[in-house]
Amino acid sequence: MTSDNVQALPVGTLLEDYRLDSVIGHGGFGITYRAFDSQLAKVVAIKEYLPVEFAVRQGDKVVPRSGRSAEDFAWGRERFLDEARALARFRHPHIVPVLRFLTANGTAYTVMEFEDGRSLGEMIGHSGRRLPPEEVRRLAEGVLLGLGAVHAQGFLHRDIKPSNIIIRRDGVPILIDFGAARQAIGGRTRTLTSVLTPQYAPIEQYTAEGKQGPWSDIYSAAAVLHHAITGAPPPEAASRIGKDTYRPLADREARSYDKAFLAAIDSALAFAPEQRPQSVADWSKLFGLSLPRAHDAPTHRMEQPGTGLAPRLGGVSRETRQPLVPLPPPPAPRQRSTMRWIMAALLLVIAATAWRYRAEVRDLAMALLPSSGLPAPSQASVPPSTSTPGTPEPTPAQTGAPAQAPTALPPPSAAPASTPPTVTPAPKALEEPARQAGAKAREVFDKAREAATAARAMASEARIAATRAALPGLENAERVTGDDGSSYIGQLADGKRSGLGVLVYKGNDTQAGEWKDNVLNGRGTEHLSDGPVYEGQWNNGVPNGLGVRDKPGSERAEGNFVAGRLEGLGTRHALTEPTVTQSGEFKADMLDGLGVETLANGERYEGTFRNGKRNGYGQLIGPDERARASRWEDGKLVEAAP
Repeated sequence: MTSDNVQALPVGTLLEDYRLDSVIGHGGFGITYRAFDSQLAKVVAIKEYLPVEFAVRQGDKVVPRSGRSAEDFAWGRERFLDEARALARFRHPHIVPVLRFLTANGTAYTVMEFEDGRSLGEMIGHSGRRLPPEEVRRLAEGVLLGLGAVHAQGFLHRDIKPSNIIIRRDGVPILIDFGAARQAIGGRTRTLTSVLTPQYAPIEQYTAEGKQGPWSDIYSAAAVLHHAITGAPPPEAASRIGKDTYRPLADREARSYDKAFLAAIDSALAFAPEQRPQSVADWSKLFGLSLPRAHDAPTHRMEQPGTGLAPRLGGVSRETRQPLVPLPPPPAPRQRSTMRWIMAALLLVIAATAWRYRAEVRDLAMALLPSSGLPAPSQASVPPSTSTPGTPEPTPAQTGAPAQAPTALPPPSAAPASTPPTVTPAPKALEEPARQAGAKAREVFDKAREAATAARAMASEARIAATRAALPGLENAERVTGDDGSSYIGQLADGKRSGLGVLVYKGNDTQAGEWKDNVLNGRGTEHLSDGPVYEGQWNNGVPNGLGVRDKPGSERAEGNFVAGRLEGLGTRHALTEPTVTQSGEFKADMLDGLGVETLANGERYEGTFRNGKRNGYGQLIGPDERARASRWEDGKLVEAAP
């Protein structure tokens, strides 16, 4: 349906009375579509159950990835439907209405009202943008009212984050995408990637044994407000173990907000669950007069058939009803004027006369132009040429690529401006192989982006494993000091590091996660004292499998690793100027094979690479999406279509 998710159903797919029109969101648990209800003639949102951890699409069908995951997939589908059944029974101004649910294509779907607006995640994004104080207060009030309603009915949201809050066009915040089913699956499979978002999740969500309650949602909601106020979420709960790095808002933002408002958010972001407000009612009291209307508001359940009360129809405002405003009286009909007909007839006569004597008029104009000093039409209408015939336009790489290469990635491949590339005299000999290489590169690009998404999910799993390893009170944990000055706190087997644990080397390099035979085996993290971080899968003490390697301020690599280097499908970002992103097939940390290279100005190359440089045929795509065929050798442009 879109290039954002190759697992999505095609545009135009029909699900009973619904036609799928576009993808509006996707994650590790499912895909959300914008759809059209042909019966009610309205737009709706439909969420599809597709947990990427143990399901995949084959054609239109969603099937388990393996026989071992079939039971978990089916069990999670039932929890998904249970959640839809529960949410469909009530309505609230700050909770997205669930209209119905259905099963098809081997999976399940939830049909919801389509809320016309933008997600809070889109509004604040990753750019450090802050919301104005009045918008933050309105957001806080809406979230408190919505959470109070959810908790009053015995539900927890469990996944409050900016992308799960829609701000309607009228400014009303709406909670969407409840995580009860995800939490149930996480508790069953012990895999928590789909359950939490680290920047907004409280510490108790990091373990299946953690006791969750209203205080957990309150932490997540406060983290969202923190992001809206400061432009960034608070430190991840996992990083606050031991030394808490959280800085209270009351110490930083007092100029723009009431002290009570900031103190209420700080209180909700307490690391220990018991130190937070235990209910929305308790939290509302801390805000005091800064949020005068926030209170615990129970939801209004839909009446059951036979009660004589009809449910509210979707598509109308869920706020207070507005008084009807009488329409203005229709304007009095204007009398027809005969003058209009006279003018129209006169214009027709003039036009006919001009056409009849058009040759004489043109000759007269040509005779008068020299005396007037104006150039003839043939001279004025043709702009002077500024290029030499046969010289091609400069390529996007030539005009937009910086001259110096970043240390993390090779520079964008471009020929110097002083030596323009040769234009092939036979365009077809260049066009066809370049077009084919570009098409294949885009296919690989989609797969590489999917691998990068899976790598980020695995990195989250690794952080969770590392956090669990560092939790106080880890079962059977012991402290062992090595001869090299290292210190290990964690589980042992036969005197060797085995299970969960944290190893700190003498130079403060740290490894944490799952151990076997004294080395990391499974999911884990490595933080080096000079900055680089790896989070992902390990095998025999080296990064092997899906993961993310981050060199702060320098580069970030996401994908499949072998012996610590990017190998296979993945994506690599150069974070220093000039910024470059490469996605495709990697060998020993270098893009080698098919791939896509994107520059900071939006220009990109789709084709073949060797040792990280453009090599072979491909297409140059400008910011205007105009494609030009090209051929390269060792990063230098050899041929380009005009």
